[in-house]
Amino acid sequence: MKYMMILSALVLFAACSDSPESPSGTLPIVQNCRIMEDECKGDTVVVAWDAVAVEVDGYGIWFSDTDPGDWVNIARVEETTTEHIATSTGYYCVEAIKGIDSSEDFSNKADNRANMYLLSDTLTVDTTNGIRFEAAQTTIGDAAEASFAQDLYIAKSGDTILMYRGNTEPAIYPSGSNSLLSAASNHVAPGPGDAAWMNSAAVQNGTDYFVQLENGDYAYFMVDTVATDFVVIGSTQYQSIPSVRLFNTFVF
Repeated sequence: MKYMMILSALVLFAACSDSPESPSGTLPIVQNCRIMEDECKGDTVVVAWDAVAVEVDGYGIWFSDTDPGDWVNIARVEETTTEHIATSTGYYCVEAIKGIDSSEDFSNKADNRANMYLLSDTLTVDTTNGIRFEAAQTTIGDAAEASFAQDLYIAKSGDTILMYRGNTEPAIYPSGSNSLLSAASNHVAPGPGDAAWMNSAAVQNGTDYFVQLENGDYAYFMVDTVATDFVVIGSTQYQSIPSVRLFNTFVF
């Protein structure tokens, strides 16, 4: 499929606003703006919409990582689909364009935001030391229990608390998954096979981590507090679009 036919090559529009200002034109409103989840991958988001029933020169696509937020015109295309190489999740909307005329209003907003959970859950060494990430919830439990399938768990190495891949010690923690973690400094998790993915990491106050789950999905968590024998998890996110590695710029 041909996703991007740029009317003016390499031209992106720098305009932005707290919300997409109404185009106030006479063209029909674009309908059914949507994320093509089966075609998204990594940091690439595929957006599509229905063609309007009149002749147009093309369509303008707008993006904001929050709503309300700073909306930016990211592309102008002739077809009814486009790819966006993103640095976070966000919202998309579209307008039709014909000469200096445009849609009378913007389309509906489509988003690819991760599921967000604001927590204050405590992982404790040798007791409730495991954490499991799911699209509908984040759960903590005892990694030594066969009934609890942890993605990660904490344990001490000397005086340091480390977070380990869920199946690091199957004889002690029998039901863990083969999930990896990576320090997070932005909103895009590393790709599969990237050297940033680790089997374990020392956790510190105020640090963020990505998780590459065994099922191919990605998660994120924020460490709020690290004490002598416990770690407080402040928030988590779960990106439920398969293989997409993008996360939200804020929790709530």
